[in-house]
Amino acid sequence: MANPLSNKKKIRGWKRRIKQIEQWKFRHINLDLEGLCRNHRDYVKVWIDPFYRLKRRNPPIWYSRLIVEAMLEVYQAWYQRMKQLNEPFYLKIWLYDPNFIQSQIVVAFRECLNFYDQTFEKSNNKKAFPCVRYGNITSLQLFKWELAVDSTQYLLSELLEDKRLGYMTEKDIEAIQKKAHKVETVKFSMGEDTVYSVKVGDVWLGEGGDLFKYPSAGLP
Repeated sequence: MANPLSNKKKIRGWKRRIKQIEQWKFRHINLDLEGLCRNHRDYVKVWIDPFYRLKRRNPPIWYSRLIVEAMLEVYQAWYQRMKQLNEPFYLKIWLYDPNFIQSQIVVAFRECLNFYDQTFEKSNNKKAFPCVRYGNITSLQLFKWELAVDSTQYLLSELLEDKRLGYMTEKDIEAIQKKAHKVETVKFSMGEDTVYSVKVGDVWLGEGGDLFKYPSAGLP
C-alpha cells in the first residue's frame, strides 16, 4: 500500500520553504510558561505549509533534516526553561516514521506529568534509531530514543455505522480486523465497545535530559 503522506506533487519555491522552517522555529522557541502553568502541558507540531494541511504529505528527506535541526533548537530552549523551574517534567521529541510530518515536541508537568505515559504502545522491534536518515546530527545521537508503535484505532460501533451509511463495506471492515495488531474491549458510559488498533508506522520518543549541556538559545 502506498504511503498516504508520500510527496507526489511537485513543490516550488524551496528558498521560501526553508525560511518557513526558521519562522516556525522562532515562533515556538520561547516556551509559553503562562499557558503551561495554566494547562500543565503543551506541544508544538510541524505546522509548515504545504506539508501540514488537512491532507498531509511528507517533505523530502533533506528538508526533513532541516526541520529536525529546528526541532532540536526548540527542544533545547524548552529544556533550559523547564530546568529553571526545578520541578519534574516530561519533555520529548516525537519523531514519526514514515509519517514524519506528524512529528512534534511535547512538554508536561505537575498534574499532567504522567499524562503521556500511555499514549503509545511500546514496540517489540529492537532496531536502532536511524541517525543516518537525519544527517547524523551530533545532539540527535546523544538523545535517548525509545521505539513505539504508531497506530490508528477503530471502534467497532463506528465501523458498523459507516457500513450502515454506505461509507464502508463488510470487506473493508474485515480488512481492518485482519490488519489489527491489538484488539481490546473497552467500557464507556453507554456500554462496551471493541477497539481495533492497526499499526501504520513507528514513532521514536526522544529525550536529551542531562546527556549534554545546552546553550541558552531562545532564552530572554
